[in-house]
Parts: sequence; C-alpha cells; structure tokens
Amino acid sequence: MSKLYIWQNRGFFMGRLPDISEHRLGSAALCVGIDQPFRVLESESSGWRECRIALVPPGCLHEIQVGGAIMAILFIEPESPDYPAIQNAMLDGEWQCLYGLAHEAEVLTALQDAWELQPDAAAIHALIDRLIPPPAPEKRQEPLDGRIQRVIRLMKEDLTHSYSMNELAEYINLSPTRLVHLFKEEVGVPIRRFRQWHRMRVVAALIAKGDTLTDAALGAGFADSSHFSRAFRNMFGITPSSVFGRAANVRIVIA
Repeated sequence: MSKLYIWQNRGFFMGRLPDISEHRLGSAALCVGIDQPFRVLESESSGWRECRIALVPPGCLHEIQVGGAIMAILFIEPESPDYPAIQNAMLDGEWQCLYGLAHEAEVLTALQDAWELQPDAAAIHALIDRLIPPPAPEKRQEPLDGRIQRVIRLMKEDLTHSYSMNELAEYINLSPTRLVHLFKEEVGVPIRRFRQWHRMRVVAALIAKGDTLTDAALGAGFADSSHFSRAFRNMFGITPSSVFGRAANVRIVIA
C-alpha cells in the first residue's frame, strides 16, 4: 500500500504514482526511484535526465516520467535545516535540480527495505533522520531573515486565515512590495505559493480524520473543490484523485 506521512516540518510519500506533468512545488523534494530509475525534465534544460535520485528545489518548473517505478518523495520545507544538508550531499546538476546523492546506495537499500516492511511513522521519521547528513560546518546555511521567520510562524499558526499582503507586511514593518521580494529571495518560492503549499497539508490532515475531499478543501481555505483541484494539479502535476481517490489506495498517516 502507498503511504503519505505528514509531520510538522516534513512530508514523505512512498508508493506508486502516475507520470507527473509540469508543475512547481511549494517546497523542495528529494525524489527517489526505489526499484528502478525515473526521468526528470527541467524547464529550459536540454532534455530528459534518467536518475535514481533527484533533488528538486522549491518553485522549480519540472515534470517526471515515473515509468512504473515505486517512488519515494521527501518533501522538505525550504526554510528547514534539512534542505541545505541534502543540497550539500548532492554531487551533480547542470540547471536547477541536483542529482547523484553521495550516499545513494545506502539510501536506496534503506528505502527498499522500508517499502517491503511498511514501518510506522516513527520508524520512517527515524530513517529519514539517519539518511539526512549533517551539514558540513563550512557550508552551513545562514538562517532566514528574522522578519521572514516571523511571517512564516504567523501564517502557520492558522493556515485557513487569509492574511492580506498588507497585514503581513505591517506585521514586520515592511512595505508589501519589499515583503514579496524578500520572501522570494529568502525562501525560494513566492509567499502565496508557500501558503498554498501548507494548505495542501491541512487538506491531507482533514482527509485522514475522515472529512470528504470537498469538506477538507473548504476547511483548508480553498474557495471550492474546483479551486482546490486546479491548485493541486498546478502544485503536484497530478490530480487529487491520484492521491486521495479510492483507486489510489494511499493511506495518510499524520504523525
């Protein structure tokens, strides 16, 4: 059975997916072909690249040909220390995505075992902790601008509340225009996409609690189910039914 695990600062999918059309995530994503390679096409790149592991940065326009592979996808918050740690462990990349994880063989073996054993959320989280290398001291990323950290905390406190750009800017004593530019510069994605990304997490959590897809979308702040479906496809490159439909056979685990 495919599973989607959701923690406060991480998300992890393991299972089967259809080919993924062009999209931009609101987070970074470490994509792994557990049992075979898959292919990635980055916007404006020279062509498809076959790989077993790829790190997709936040906001990168790309598509993926799964080709029947069992996929593992670790969704990484762009402001978290996980992101620079994994970036520093990647060995290759010509455009935006990075390829060739330094300890790739170990990761593939561990994820193959996890797919066969189907461990609980605590064991998966511990596995991820073990597989993410600590950042080298000389490569430690500077923390986000304190003002942007405050905005992120405010939005995460209540993702269903639609703070206006003026309200968010006033909260940290910036102009709306300066907030928009600084947020994109610091986090890597526009502030609206970042907020929408986290609302998707709310939808998954509500569905896990038994809500219908429509009720979950409304509860997360989307105008209606059509608005959610368009946003989901734009964010993930697949339809909501690919994850939340009965035929998808995906179990959502909120940890």
